[in-house]
Amino acid sequence: MDNYDTLINELNTSDSTVLISEDKMSATLTLSKPSFGEEYTLKDLKIMLAHNNVKYGVDEEVLQRMIDMSIYNNPVVVALGREPVNGKDGYYVYNFRTEASSTPRILEDGSVDYKNMDLFESVTSGQVVAEYIKATSGAAGYTVNGEIRLAKPGKDLPPLRGQGFTVSEDKSQYISVINGRIELSSDGKLLISNVYTVTGDLDISVGNVRFDGDVYVMGKMRSGLSIIAKGNVVIDGHVGNVIIRSGGDVVLKNGMQCSDRGYIECGGNVSGRFFEAAKIKAHGDVNANYFFNCDISSEGKITVSGNKGLIIGGSAQAVLGIEAHGLGNMAEVPTKISVGVTSEISNRFATVTQKLEDVDEEINKLKKNISMFQAAINRGKKKDLKDQLLFAKLKQALVMKEKEKAQYFNEQNKLNRLMGTTGKAIVEVNGRTFRGVQLTIDNVHYSVPDTISNVKFVRDGNAIITKV
Repeated sequence: MDNYDTLINELNTSDSTVLISEDKMSATLTLSKPSFGEEYTLKDLKIMLAHNNVKYGVDEEVLQRMIDMSIYNNPVVVALGREPVNGKDGYYVYNFRTEASSTPRILEDGSVDYKNMDLFESVTSGQVVAEYIKATSGAAGYTVNGEIRLAKPGKDLPPLRGQGFTVSEDKSQYISVINGRIELSSDGKLLISNVYTVTGDLDISVGNVRFDGDVYVMGKMRSGLSIIAKGNVVIDGHVGNVIIRSGGDVVLKNGMQCSDRGYIECGGNVSGRFFEAAKIKAHGDVNANYFFNCDISSEGKITVSGNKGLIIGGSAQAVLGIEAHGLGNMAEVPTKISVGVTSEISNRFATVTQKLEDVDEEINKLKKNISMFQAAINRGKKKDLKDQLLFAKLKQALVMKEKEKAQYFNEQNKLNRLMGTTGKAIVEVNGRTFRGVQLTIDNVHYSVPDTISNVKFVRDGNAIITKV
């Protein structure tokens, strides 16, 4: 049976029904047995559906099954709409570790494995460091009667900002243009900066290193040489009598063995497996597995890890405190331990505060002179070249003084924070503190009279006491 008029008349006068769901996303067909004795064809059922405004998502296999199996007087879902598929937002895939492993692994004996510390991730020129996966527009949906359901398109991210890379024409790849260090900053910038890498030992064949970025030595650093770097310094091998000045952190994965001539100064933290006869000055923390006859100064905390974490001989001064397994030894080698705010910090704070007041006074004078000079120019005076040069010098001097003020202001804030730690620093020893160790906490002095174990040394008024 495929006569259209006959079919429609049959449909209208029989119990066959086509029902469309309320959301128009499905259609159900209930067939009655044809009264004229003939069987339905696939074409017949499709005409029935079309007559009832079911135009999309018709499942012909289901219709054919209804015919073949003579499914009558039972509702069967024969058409389904398609829900819209919203687009996916764009995102970046980074081909490097976005967080370096700056926290060393703690070994079973409590000591620290400095060999596996990574202050930075290295990349090479031409390396694809990041890829952008663009947002998708999604796919529109439809109802069984042909209404279009629009999809919500995904949102694209803005291009990465930063330095040290180029971008492919299709804006999908970010490619390093230098060999160096890569990092993703806290504000989402992709930064690739120079890393000076010594693939072997830093010896006389390489010479002293002076570099604006990071320095990485894959071998040893021989005695008599120096590294001056604005960034971090990482040395894999043994370090001898050397000078290291760093604007960032210093990590010696093996250790440093000197004869009173080794020196490290840095704006960040110092870490190493061990230090012998080294002088260390750090604006951050100092960490190692032991110190022997060293002279250490830290504006943070000194931590000596493991059951052999000893400070023997020399001096160790840390503003925020010292934690070690042991201090001194049975031979009573002179060992000086100091924590808290030193007189040097207090004196420096007073000096900087005074300099800040002085530079403020100079700035006010310069501003007054500039204002008077400008007024004279506005009145038609001070027009010759000599006056113009003098005016330019005054303005330049103001810029320099304001820069100087900013430096003093930053230093004052830093010193003020250190001064605020007064009375909070302690010396914690998890093993033995030997007789003769000299302790100072916030300029209060104490000489350990007898060997004592597992104590904390704290300041109590004008005295130092022990707490178990």
